[in-house]
Amino acid sequence: MKALRTSLLVLIAALVVMVAAAPAWAQTHGGTGILKIKPGSRATGMGQGGVALYQRAHSVWWNPAMLAQARGKEFSSTIVKLVPDLADDVYYLNLGYASHLEGWGGIGIDLMYLSYGETEAVSSEGESFGFFSSYELVPVVGFGTRLIGGAEDEWGTGGPLGSFDVGVSLKYVWVDLAPDWAMGIVGESKDGRADAFAVDLGCLMRGVVGPFPYALGLNIQNLGSKLVYIDADQGDPLPRNLKAGFALSAYESPGFSVVGVFDFNKSLISYDTDDPYAVDSYFGWGDQKELLNMGAEFVLRDRLSGRLGYVHDPEGEIEAMTFGLGLDLPISGGSKLLRFDYSSVPQALDLDRVSYLSVGVLFQ
Repeated sequence: MKALRTSLLVLIAALVVMVAAAPAWAQTHGGTGILKIKPGSRATGMGQGGVALYQRAHSVWWNPAMLAQARGKEFSSTIVKLVPDLADDVYYLNLGYASHLEGWGGIGIDLMYLSYGETEAVSSEGESFGFFSSYELVPVVGFGTRLIGGAEDEWGTGGPLGSFDVGVSLKYVWVDLAPDWAMGIVGESKDGRADAFAVDLGCLMRGVVGPFPYALGLNIQNLGSKLVYIDADQGDPLPRNLKAGFALSAYESPGFSVVGVFDFNKSLISYDTDDPYAVDSYFGWGDQKELLNMGAEFVLRDRLSGRLGYVHDPEGEIEAMTFGLGLDLPISGGSKLLRFDYSSVPQALDLDRVSYLSVGVLFQ
């Protein structure tokens, strides 16, 4: 990213005050950006929906209960440039891992990194004090297990209730927006850093109704402590979210299959007052409008996938289609599966679409 020739006052307003001290922004979005970015080009190509459809190595983010379905070991990485029209070093990177635990279910490990790029600290008099980088980092560990049923396939069998899985994930959130030396230039004694802990609680029910296998998923995301930057009285809640949805196997044959998904998202950040500058929040049904995600995946011979979807996000001013492609290639005599996935996803008004690229390997 080109050096930002701006005063440090503007920098702090953009990177710290917006996230930490602007309560109206916190009311709408929560106090961090990285927890709202969805990993995996499979789900993002399907309208960013996937709480009820197994998401491979990224399952711990979408719904930790999915880890009960893990078979073998799988690694995956997802990278996306978030503002390709504005900066090259503002990007999101996700490294995911899922593994089967015989007799227990499955575990997942995820590492999320969000780079805000490099910034030059320049005083209002034009004096340069050097450069610094701003970023967010979130390691995650999760576990999923089966409470009901013994079905081993992705959809389950045996009637309306084939299986019921539950899962939990633990997150550590670290945000580093500005170092202490940069904050000291404008008279602040505290750096622009904050951390928090969070937990996700998920469940997944699968079965068959008539000719159609289905899955229902629920994930309560980001229950945890607040992010506190400069003012302890103005700590920001994490973006608590209720994610619920279903997946449906609409057609299945040896050479071709069709899957549909639908997700419903609702903010769980609520306030005691309508004052837009209120800072005291609690767990509750928030005023933020619902986010809806829907999509479909078409798979040819278990190798080539095409994906379409739609995002309905009135708060983020996003009403647009998504699309994506996937390719699975057997290697090492079929003992491993190399996966390439791509998706194109819309952003808010006046921002270009972004491209997600995921590369992974499944050890079967």
